[in-house]
Amino acid sequence: MKNAVFFGIDGGGTCSRIALTDKQGNVLVRHNAGSTNIYSVTKDEVFNNLSELLDTVLKNAGLDKKDLAAGCLGSAGLGREGERILYREFFDSLAGKDFPVKLCSDAEILLCGGLKGLEGYCLIAGTGSVAFGRSRDGRLVRAGGHGYMLGDEGSAAWIGRTAIARTLRSLENRDLLTQMLPLILRAAGLAQSGDLIRYVHHDADKAKIASLAPAITTAARDGDPLALDILHAGARELALLVKSVTDQSPWIAQRDLVIAGGVMEHDEILVNRLKEILSLELPEIRL
Repeated sequence: MKNAVFFGIDGGGTCSRIALTDKQGNVLVRHNAGSTNIYSVTKDEVFNNLSELLDTVLKNAGLDKKDLAAGCLGSAGLGREGERILYREFFDSLAGKDFPVKLCSDAEILLCGGLKGLEGYCLIAGTGSVAFGRSRDGRLVRAGGHGYMLGDEGSAAWIGRTAIARTLRSLENRDLLTQMLPLILRAAGLAQSGDLIRYVHHDADKAKIASLAPAITTAARDGDPLALDILHAGARELALLVKSVTDQSPWIAQRDLVIAGGVMEHDEILVNRLKEILSLELPEIRL
């Protein structure tokens, strides 16, 4: 295969990105597209987004599918056998049943890429959340990653959903005082508090709920007591994910932890609180 190239896809709940490389690992071209998480969008949308990623980088590199030698897809919503079967179907149709592709969670590629090794821990807090550990001999542990309806604690979706619920409670004098309502309504494109009921139950998906998180961070920066309490609670939940994977894996010697995701990149209040908790409760962890 004269022009053999390899792809790596980092798939998220909101957006995904691909890099195409040569045999030496030199990046030839990159591209971004929509979600590849089967729990965030439909199966058809996932496969359309994967097709767009691959078709675009091959076209931009002046290559076609016969030049693909192998690849890796690490995506949110891709960590269990039933999920891998669905994604395998796509690559079977794309490149044939014998095409070599590694299918794993986005946490596994973060661990390898972020730590530049095969052993250690990682924590993702983006649209969703998950913690992950891997030993040098390939044993894996995980905590969280159950989706926004069952968990995703500390993630943008959790922050948005929690803020809506607790702001409605605050309006009834059942929670801390807050000035978040106008920020939430503006971010959601709504007119009044009553509109939030239909919005959550009928109109909003995971990504839309997650998109409210920056408004909560803005309120927290201005000292809003409820917003601060939510972000501190989110930090506590993320610390519990880390504690879960470390408790499950005394056989992992490397106690390095890499963190990533939109919340980790843009919410300094939550991240600083997370660091404080980890320093006090898990001092052996190197962040």
